[in-house]
Amino acid sequence: MSSKRYAQDLQKEVEKLAYKAETVHNAVEEAINNLRSVYDQVMKWQASAEKALMEARGLLDEVETLNKIYCYRTLPNINFRYQFSKKAKDKIEEIKQLTQDCSELQDLSFTAPASGNCTASTLARREGKDFVPSIKLRDDGIFESRASIIRDIMDALVDNSNSVVGVYGMGGVGKSTLLADAASRIKEEGLFDWVAEADVSENPDIKRIQGEIAHALDLDIKNEEYFSERAEHLHTRLENEEKKEKKVLIILDNLWKGLDLKSVGIPCGHDNKVMGCKILLTSRKQDVLRREMGCDRDFHLGELWEEEAKNLFAGIVGDKVRADEFKPFVDEALRICEGVPFLIIAIAKRFKDANLSEWKDALKRIEMFKDREISAVINKMLQWSYDDLEEEVKLTLQLCVVYGVSKPSLENLLRYGMGLGLFREFNMEEARDRLFSLIRTLKASSLLDNGDDDGFKIHDSLIRTLKASSLLDNGDDDGFKIHDLVREFVASVVPRPLLILKDKDQSKTELPKDKLKNCWAICFPYIDTKELLEELNCPELEILLLFTNNEFLDVPDSLFYSMRRLTVLNLTGIRLTRSLLSIQLLENLHTLCLEGCSLEDIALLGELKGLQILSFAHSKIWRLPKEIGQLVKLKLLDLSYCSKLQIIEPGVLGSLIKMEELYVENSFDQWNAVEQTPPTNACLIELAHMKNLRTLYVCIPDPSVLPEDLNFEKFTKYKIRLGNALRWSEHRGSRTLEIKLDPISDVLRKGCVQSILGKIDDLFLDGLKIEQSICALSREGFPKLKDLQVENSPSVHYILQLPSHTDFKMLKSLILKNLINLEKICFSHMSYKSFSALKVVRVDRCHKMGVLFPLSLLRELQQLEEIRVIYCHLMQEIIEVDICDKVELHHLHVLELKDLPEINNFSTARMAPSSSTSDNQIGTQVAFFNGQQVLIPFLESLVMERLPNLKETWSDESPLGLSNLRSLHVVQCKSLSKVIDF
Repeated sequence: MSSKRYAQDLQKEVEKLAYKAETVHNAVEEAINNLRSVYDQVMKWQASAEKALMEARGLLDEVETLNKIYCYRTLPNINFRYQFSKKAKDKIEEIKQLTQDCSELQDLSFTAPASGNCTASTLARREGKDFVPSIKLRDDGIFESRASIIRDIMDALVDNSNSVVGVYGMGGVGKSTLLADAASRIKEEGLFDWVAEADVSENPDIKRIQGEIAHALDLDIKNEEYFSERAEHLHTRLENEEKKEKKVLIILDNLWKGLDLKSVGIPCGHDNKVMGCKILLTSRKQDVLRREMGCDRDFHLGELWEEEAKNLFAGIVGDKVRADEFKPFVDEALRICEGVPFLIIAIAKRFKDANLSEWKDALKRIEMFKDREISAVINKMLQWSYDDLEEEVKLTLQLCVVYGVSKPSLENLLRYGMGLGLFREFNMEEARDRLFSLIRTLKASSLLDNGDDDGFKIHDSLIRTLKASSLLDNGDDDGFKIHDLVREFVASVVPRPLLILKDKDQSKTELPKDKLKNCWAICFPYIDTKELLEELNCPELEILLLFTNNEFLDVPDSLFYSMRRLTVLNLTGIRLTRSLLSIQLLENLHTLCLEGCSLEDIALLGELKGLQILSFAHSKIWRLPKEIGQLVKLKLLDLSYCSKLQIIEPGVLGSLIKMEELYVENSFDQWNAVEQTPPTNACLIELAHMKNLRTLYVCIPDPSVLPEDLNFEKFTKYKIRLGNALRWSEHRGSRTLEIKLDPISDVLRKGCVQSILGKIDDLFLDGLKIEQSICALSREGFPKLKDLQVENSPSVHYILQLPSHTDFKMLKSLILKNLINLEKICFSHMSYKSFSALKVVRVDRCHKMGVLFPLSLLRELQQLEEIRVIYCHLMQEIIEVDICDKVELHHLHVLELKDLPEINNFSTARMAPSSSTSDNQIGTQVAFFNGQQVLIPFLESLVMERLPNLKETWSDESPLGLSNLRSLHVVQCKSLSKVIDF
């Protein structure tokens, strides 16, 4: 065999082993992130593989260097060719053995939970000799009064003498917004390896705070029941990051008092002094930051500057602020607001559609408050907004307040509202739509805001403010937040007393007994309750919400004796180790949520015949008894994340004939086959008895138990998981199908599956075995598909194959991972608008792809916002164009290119067919980007890592139109000689 053939074979084996090594590396990283121990055998294999790859690549580099010297790509002399062939043969055998050994590695790690999702890793590390620091190329529109504090915060955080940094200021001044802007800037700058954010609020939910931090650290603690166990895992993970010299920032917003960091899992000393990471905090009170949290540096956030306040006000009210007759009243309104963003927005929204006489009247009415505290003016504005609401909207706002936290769960609000009869005339789907409408009304009235999306910026955030004012559509953004100022106001003016307990009320003697007698709603919002009264005398009570951080809290059986009018009951995070006989007295109960609880006997719940909503989400139950089948009025049953649930008594589900929504996500999966007699567990055919069922979340590990004639078409919202599909990213669609297929499975040909393929908007496929292309799966095509993710499917060669197909006209996100035989996205020229809605493309380990977007597809990519291409061995360019074409990607914001050993250019012009040269002739473009050929005017983030052939990024005077570029990261590009020139 010739030396050239040996070189080619060695290169092939290197690619195979490199892929295996990368797969093992990723699995090991996930295991380490989740505190699992890696077997020594795996570590030894990794070391051997790394050494073999390094030596093999050295051989190939030596040959490549000599090939460039000799014209005919033959090695220079017989002796050299002989020595190379001998070494290559030995190395090929060694690498083949390592590849085979890898296939025999089964479990790589042991002891600890599985990995979660990473949401906050930085764009690049500040390591490597060819790293280029972030380059800020534009003003991001943040008001200068805020931008200066953000700069101070960042300087304080990078100072090694500071561990805890804080921001304080009055309510409504924009502390949360400042933190969100600071977090965004910190991530862009790559100052920390991990950035985690959590909202603390007046009554901290420790479990939620732990979950938010763990999620950002790629740590899965969902299956840990106790706070102490979750804290231990989090503590260990943070310590491990410190040992690896990784920098972690934890952002805690809205502290009302000191937070016990140890209870969360953040390493700290006896004095609450944080260790091994850094903390960024906000609070209304400086004393909380300094005395209780040990802040090393704190910054006061004051009012907006005069010009900033005018800009914010004008952005909401519009052109009338410049009219001569309005100018005096604009000045008066701004004087009253005193630069407080919350108040500026509240008044501006009220004035935006008002005429001159209404402005005069409103300003005259608040003139009496001009010499009082700003809080009095805020309350006056809130009173006007509140008085204008219809009763249905007021009740929705009161529910938000009763919840006791700043970010209420929209789904729980729906369930509480159903229990109260707020949506009596609606089914569940209609009620959800109605709630969305009510929330939008409250946003437009300044009584709710858009969660973290409420920034006070000159440009982008004014758009968001206008969305909140109903002047722009909110799209799919249903997130919202209730400001502390609004909660305090509503709690003080509601006509029926409601009681939101605080830590100072935990003593039995301090509960206001007189108020309890007339109370309409009571909430225990994660206060440190040690024990409950044997009985709460609340004859008028309709809502009782008990969220606890005390995992050993015992609920007295007599607690409910005097609560005969109770319609909504939520007990979260408690242990019910005995039967609560008194719960049977709650004949008016319509909504019962026992979430995150340890439950033994739930059979007695069958006596609550009026129940419409029943949730056991995240609870430890092992059996759903036959008595639950007596709840024939149930509209919603939630069994999500009940990991211990092994038995659903046969016939229980089939008895719930009024069921509209059934959630069994990441929960029960022991479905019986239809033909199994006698049945020992629930069968999917029971769903056919639920004539009103429209929402279904279900896991079916064994697709063979799926009845052929089950009617999936009637579902309007579903998440159906077939096989053992494991998807790290959360699903985003309302009609989601996730499949991990056995190669011999025929589940895709079943009628019930085929009936929904053409209707789904989110599809995840793992282990696919089909003929050539994805579009061949569905007889109807994919006209409504918005998100497509395909992994580990060697038979896939194309996504779209035939020119006549228009399957993906609505597709927004395309994620392709480990498709080793994928050649192209499209087989040939595509029909009009096949991918016209595409916004996000991510390609990972698709080693046969040479071009990401062929010429036939380029003209359809008008909406593209993000391109990420990683570990594609043969990728030579991103976009293929004709010699006369120009690449224009006007919406592209993010471009990430990593580990592409063959790539030379972003786009390479081919000669037109009429040219005298070959169609495949490639231009002599040297720079990666050619500004005359490529235009990406709104690019914000550019990442280029391990591109060995990259010699020069761009050469023209105005590269890419980079006026919006926020961050540039170029790492380990060994041939690079020129990065930026403009």
